[in-house]
Amino acid sequence: MLAEPLGDRFSTTYLTFSSLGRIAGIAAMVLFCLNVILTVRLKWVEDIFGGLNKMYYAHHVIGGISLIVLLAHPLLLALRAMTVSRRDAALQLLPFANNLMTTIGILSLWLFVALMILTLYIKLPYKTWLLTHKFLGVVLIGIAVHVLLGSNDIRSSVPLKYYSIAILSAAIISFVARTILPNITARRYNYQLASSTPLAQNIVELNLRPLGKALKPQAGQFVFMAFGGGGFTHEWHPFTIANFLPDGSFTVIVKALGEYTSALIQVAPNLVGYTVGVEGTYGRFTFESFIRKRQVWIGGGIGITPFLSMAQQIPAGYQVDLYYCTHSDSEIVEWNALVESVERNDGRLRLIPFVSERNGQITANHITQISGDVTQADVLICGPTPMMHGLCDQLVKSGLKRNQLHTEEFAMS
Repeated sequence: MLAEPLGDRFSTTYLTFSSLGRIAGIAAMVLFCLNVILTVRLKWVEDIFGGLNKMYYAHHVIGGISLIVLLAHPLLLALRAMTVSRRDAALQLLPFANNLMTTIGILSLWLFVALMILTLYIKLPYKTWLLTHKFLGVVLIGIAVHVLLGSNDIRSSVPLKYYSIAILSAAIISFVARTILPNITARRYNYQLASSTPLAQNIVELNLRPLGKALKPQAGQFVFMAFGGGGFTHEWHPFTIANFLPDGSFTVIVKALGEYTSALIQVAPNLVGYTVGVEGTYGRFTFESFIRKRQVWIGGGIGITPFLSMAQQIPAGYQVDLYYCTHSDSEIVEWNALVESVERNDGRLRLIPFVSERNGQITANHITQISGDVTQADVLICGPTPMMHGLCDQLVKSGLKRNQLHTEEFAMS
């Protein structure tokens, strides 16, 4: 707005398309940089969004919006050129047909389009998906060169110039920190896999103890872990902490839900004694994060995991109903630990098993029949995505507000 008078920017069709195209370009740059910054998993940024899973949802949405806005940038400039020549309009979208800075911008655009198509529309193995995201650094450098060295508003406006330098620098630093220097910049610890214990078919419990400095988790949080040794792939995947001790030792429960977790369960006994990288902790899915002391917890299958740690010690004044939902009795794990939690909490926790083979799929009607009026309660749900979304819709129809419903959705299987 300060670079040129607004009247001069929209006085003709040519200038209108030119101005809109430049605005789209600046907006796309900002959105793209913000999205790169979100990948660093900064604690204070996670706090703003209310949890890492919600932050990554925002990251996904912003990525889609930035793609649309970035596409609008050359298209609007092509419409501007259309008022002069169709040939000039076509050249706006083709690399190597313009000056070097414009060519770099076009190549960065098409690389970003290809990466977003892979992200949004093609289901890739997590390892492949992660590799494609590293190429976003090439897009970021291309955008920086195009913006800072090209002929545009940024070069003619001192405030806009320094703002652009600042946000591009923050994005580049974030990308380097997350991709090249994660062992230095991330909250990472060395642990040892102490034991691997089968709990049920395709479910194991892994116990880890610190090798030096230990993390200090809150109940319901999760970590990223990378298992080393035994020839197993060194990939970082999220796991919810099921139990933790004051010395920093903790356990996770792993169910075979995909290629990675299936392979991990098979080789876990051979990984005992090896070092495990642990990053975290993350997440705000804990009963102390919400204002109401009347709560309903619903764990579906392996989704019971965060509730195992939360159930260990519930403060006075809370009243919690915990629904443990499984398809069959054979899928129930850590039942004795949950029973002990009920006894330890002296009336503050009620445990309700719900087996779909006998009771059918759990619904909002089941919950109100057992727990009574829950319209003044916070409801925490963790489990298969269809179950969580279905229950949320039913509970909203029964009178709950969306801000009373809290889900943990984080899956890299």
